[in-house]
Amino acid sequence: MFLYGVFCMQMFYYARNYTEDRLFLKWLVAFLWILETVHLALSIHFIEYYLIMNFDNPPALEYGVWSLALTFLFGYLAVWIVNLCFVWRIWQLSRQNWTCLFLITLTTTRTVLALVNVALGLRYPYIPEFLVIIYPTMVAGWALAAIADSLIAVVLCYYLRKYRSGMRRTEHIINRLLLYTINTGALAALFAIITIILYVTLEGALVFTGFDQVQSKLYGISLLASLNSRKATLAAARMAVPTTDNISLRFLANNIGATKMDSQNPLEETLPPSRR
Repeated sequence: MFLYGVFCMQMFYYARNYTEDRLFLKWLVAFLWILETVHLALSIHFIEYYLIMNFDNPPALEYGVWSLALTFLFGYLAVWIVNLCFVWRIWQLSRQNWTCLFLITLTTTRTVLALVNVALGLRYPYIPEFLVIIYPTMVAGWALAAIADSLIAVVLCYYLRKYRSGMRRTEHIINRLLLYTINTGALAALFAIITIILYVTLEGALVFTGFDQVQSKLYGISLLASLNSRKATLAAARMAVPTTDNISLRFLANNIGATKMDSQNPLEETLPPSRR
């Protein structure tokens, strides 16, 4: 609930301060909010089912209610969308189709495996049986999640470092983007690794679902935080040195392709007006 509140706060800030963004991105953010809202509603339902409706019925804990399985459906879809947004950011920086295709394949395969687990959860509601059946797809899916999140962060850092020019304002922007990218990728990969460890070591327990349930919120918050930090990054960079430096502030801060005014050549904006 707390993370959903943070997500809504980020959503409200984005809607108020980035009205110039592309319509597609606005609809994408709105769709993420719908997914997270449905995810929260389903979470409230299964918590009420176990803690209130079946408070004095311990055998009910051995069976998964339908809303529990569906929370993962909406959560995984939200994670997949956020991952695709970060891959799009990589493409904006690199224009390397094969790299992006590989990352899309990883994230999509992970999502497909997760959706298979959701279907199995609805098909086999008896939890002890379900946990045995999903073992291969569960471990493979979260291993791919850790690999994909780590690779996305590493590739983003690699291409961001290529835009270093030695100028203070350039370094300021890139350092902030690098720090944010590393922290986001490390947190996502850490959650995936913890989920695998808990699932493998605590057989028959659902402790791993606690990390699984909150992960989609963390992904959504990370995307909105990156979108909402663009103006602050530009403002801080402009205060660092005079505005005559030939650096593409708009491209580095908006490299997800959010604004309506996109340059055909990412480096075009790095030249001062007199040299274009």
